[in-house]
Amino acid sequence: MADSSGSHPATRMAVEVQVSLRYTIINGADPSQRSTEQKAVAKTLTLAGLTFESPEMVVGGFHLSFADATFGRNTLEIVLDLGKKFDVVEVLGEVDFYERRSGPTGSSFLVGVVFTDIPADSLAVLRDFLRQSQSATQ
Repeated sequence: MADSSGSHPATRMAVEVQVSLRYTIINGADPSQRSTEQKAVAKTLTLAGLTFESPEMVVGGFHLSFADATFGRNTLEIVLDLGKKFDVVEVLGEVDFYERRSGPTGSSFLVGVVFTDIPADSLAVLRDFLRQSQSATQ
């Protein structure tokens, strides 16, 4: 389990995971404009959001967070693959924070996403997954 004293709300009480995900960026100014589907791995996961690492903040001309409009925010359409025991979870989210990280192979960005829309059935699956993950680490 991650440190609960983190400065970002999306990382508080987060379970450390290695969950495959796919996401599409939906333009906040014009929802008909969408990026190609991207793949990533969630590093932490909560009922309220997740973090993942990205090599770039701009993907196919779409910024992960900001739309072209002055105050526009882009939306991420996310599909989480929780493994064979759980159904896939589909959510909508927005980037809450991002920070550049440097490593031995270059730099990347840690991206924190807060969920803005999660269907009740997906929430139930996610809750079960997190309970099982937490009990496995204790």
